[in-house]
Amino acid sequence: MQCDTAMTPIHSCDVTPSEYFATGDGDFNVYFYLFTKANPTDPETLVDGDINSVRNSNFDSNNPTRIICHGWTDNNESQLYIVLRDKYLSRGNFNIITIDWGEAADDPDYIIAATKAKYAGRKVASMVKFLERNASLDPNNTYLIGASLGAQVAGFAGKDIQPRRIHTIFALDAAASLFAYRNPRYRLARGDAHYVESIHTSGLLLGIEHPVGDASFYPHYGRMQPGCNDSTTFCDHSRAVYYFAESLELPNKFYAIQCSTYDQIIEKKCKWTGRVAYMGGDPSNYGRNIRGVYFLPVNEKYPYAVGKFSPAN
Repeated sequence: MQCDTAMTPIHSCDVTPSEYFATGDGDFNVYFYLFTKANPTDPETLVDGDINSVRNSNFDSNNPTRIICHGWTDNNESQLYIVLRDKYLSRGNFNIITIDWGEAADDPDYIIAATKAKYAGRKVASMVKFLERNASLDPNNTYLIGASLGAQVAGFAGKDIQPRRIHTIFALDAAASLFAYRNPRYRLARGDAHYVESIHTSGLLLGIEHPVGDASFYPHYGRMQPGCNDSTTFCDHSRAVYYFAESLELPNKFYAIQCSTYDQIIEKKCKWTGRVAYMGGDPSNYGRNIRGVYFLPVNEKYPYAVGKFSPAN
């Protein structure tokens, strides 16, 4: 079954969980590339099981580790990686690890690529465990950041790392097709890390609309982002990446208000609970008791953050 998610509604791509697990396989390579202040643009390859690949690299367990995962039809040349890598390394010392699972993700049939997300997640989890055992990586100082189908990979990785837990997962408009409304075992969900934050920008189309994180943020109510006029919705879908990248520049950029219910997001009538939060950012909201669904307005172009605003109600 071929599924063009740019042209069909998300549920046109649905298969059952049993079909999902029956069709996937893990016979593909996943590559891990390290960037640090010492090598900001020239990647060093880390190989699961090869301790020398780590010893001969600039990996430093004293620094926070941020692992970034691309989505469908993408690879290590992803703009996602360039944008987030540069933002992070401009801030300070990080281990930035980019994941290239393009051998599976680049399949033109979305269903085939999506069914391999679970196996890509396992390979990511295996690498995290390897680095923890052999290079003193601290899962509690490690984030997974996934865009689109890469957010589902991050969720599967988080599940497979347990009983240890990654500190934070940021899901940047997590892919909907094949995953929306599934049992949490089959998709990104709360509990995949100590803190899961989802940013929704193309609901009902490419991205999951319903809340999947401890906190779920809905810029412009999660649909039809300002400044995006293309009919394929890729602009809306990718805005989550650019919003998150901007959130790394300064703390507390994307001021958001908590809505009473998710239905208010759908109806575009947020009733403010009196609580506020800030979308994205690093360090994340973990430990700040940030839960629920949040609305925030955004600008049409950079800088996208509006800052503090007065709720309509």
